[in-house]
Amino acid sequence: MISDIRKSEKGGNTAYLNVGVWYNKETGQIHMTLPHSGWFHTTVKEDEKSKRGHPNLYGKLARALKQAGVPAPEIADSE
Repeated sequence: MISDIRKSEKGGNTAYLNVGVWYNKETGQIHMTLPHSGWFHTTVKEDEKSKRGHPNLYGKLARALKQAGVPAPEIADSE
């Protein structure tokens, strides 16, 4: 059975997740999933007033999508 979650080989408190991420242009949301989990699927928005709003995470995910060469929202460059 394929697992999207594994404990770090070094032990400690770290787990590694095989996360699928994509941008939905119509909703403006970035989706995150663990493809083989059957239970993990969530979204994040740029709007901090939204229940799913997290501007910092949204920007980092948008940057990662852009770097991967897949559709991504336009965001201002940040550090």
